[in-house]
Amino acid sequence: MEIKTLVGVDKKSILKAFNHAFSDYFVSFKLTEEQLSAKMLADKIDLNLSVGVFDKEKLMAFILHGFDIIENKKVVYNGGTGVIPEKRGLGLTKQMYHFILPILVKQGIYTITLEVITKNIPAITSYKKSGFKVKRELLCYKGYAEISKTTEHVDIKPLQHFNWALMESFWDVPPTWQNSKCVLRTLKDNNISLGAFIDNQLVGYTIFNPASKRVQQIAVNKDYRKKGIASTLILKLKEKYGNELSVINVDKRARAVNDFFNKIGLENNLEQLEMELELNKKL
Repeated sequence: MEIKTLVGVDKKSILKAFNHAFSDYFVSFKLTEEQLSAKMLADKIDLNLSVGVFDKEKLMAFILHGFDIIENKKVVYNGGTGVIPEKRGLGLTKQMYHFILPILVKQGIYTITLEVITKNIPAITSYKKSGFKVKRELLCYKGYAEISKTTEHVDIKPLQHFNWALMESFWDVPPTWQNSKCVLRTLKDNNISLGAFIDNQLVGYTIFNPASKRVQQIAVNKDYRKKGIASTLILKLKEKYGNELSVINVDKRARAVNDFFNKIGLENNLEQLEMELELNKKL
């Protein structure tokens, strides 16, 4: 077997290995080529920084790494680690990291971050052996929103521009990679962005992906909470796109937003850990 980066590997080969590796996963997971392309775009995957294990040119295992510069630091995101069932138990994930970490260090990468399902003990153990540490606990939601309280004293209209300095002031905790402002800039044309205004002042907003039915961000100014603003934003989405919604990787400490998702009837269907490996210590 040979370990090398995924530069030059065609998407069909990655898709075949991806679907094979996740065929018996905790959550049903099978992508089309179009969906894989969308995921790689959303996760900002860089094949130069991604790695695979090959057996006679056939991809057996892989780590898909996204790349961005956040707060002037080079950051890599693990958008998917997979090993096909027949090749598990050989320590391939650890071997891939042994191969790729020196490359990432040489590129000046500050940290690697990832999410892993809490029930996936073998993967968590493997990541810990590679030096990753648990950073925070995350909740995922899915279901059909039922809105009971809204407000008429707010104007809901499309957000033409993102005033991140203002919008970030609404946050209790920063979002994870897939919901981060860096990723949402990339996906701006794919998403629906709505703002809630009172006297022409932005007091809340939501960013929604209609293809995946996923709420990627929703936040309300702390001085305007419990007034039905978030519910009114969701109602506007519901009127046009239906009431089926999903949300991934909400920080467990963000009590207000977790309470809101529970209140509108979404089910906490999955829990994950965000893990991080600091590479700057090795530079």
